[in-house]
Amino acid sequence: MAIVAWPEERVQIDQLRAAGTPRLLLVAPDTPAPLSTDCDEDWIRLPAPEDDVRVRAAMLAARSARHTPEPVMKGDGRLVFRGRWVALSQTEEAIAGVMLRQFGEVVDLSALVGGCGDQPPSEAAIRVHLTRLRKRIKPLGLAIHVVHGRGYVLERE
Repeated sequence: MAIVAWPEERVQIDQLRAAGTPRLLLVAPDTPAPLSTDCDEDWIRLPAPEDDVRVRAAMLAARSARHTPEPVMKGDGRLVFRGRWVALSQTEEAIAGVMLRQFGEVVDLSALVGGCGDQPPSEAAIRVHLTRLRKRIKPLGLAIHVVHGRGYVLERE
């Protein structure tokens, strides 16, 4: 989620749009409001009370999360989300595939091991792959969280 000045930061706004990052535009006084039907974009005219900006940003984040498609494994070693992708190893792809089938839900370690084929890695190796996977998916706006004693959750950051 980004809060940016309109129209002063137009270049940055275009970059955020391309990346699929939700953005709240702070519209300068006496400036025409931007025309956008993008679920990831909203605006508020300045001057605005700080509480109004905070509430508008929270509402935008919630709306964006509802309208954002889920990530997809392409089957060619790529995880795609919001028009961007990262390359994964075979084991990372298998782990991500299991987690994507239960996107936003807790997946236990045994399910991750079981999803890695006929000769699955050990639980310790899965944990190492999860660490690597976390780093790879972070630029996409995805995160893997630990639910202690239960498993792991793949979700939007």
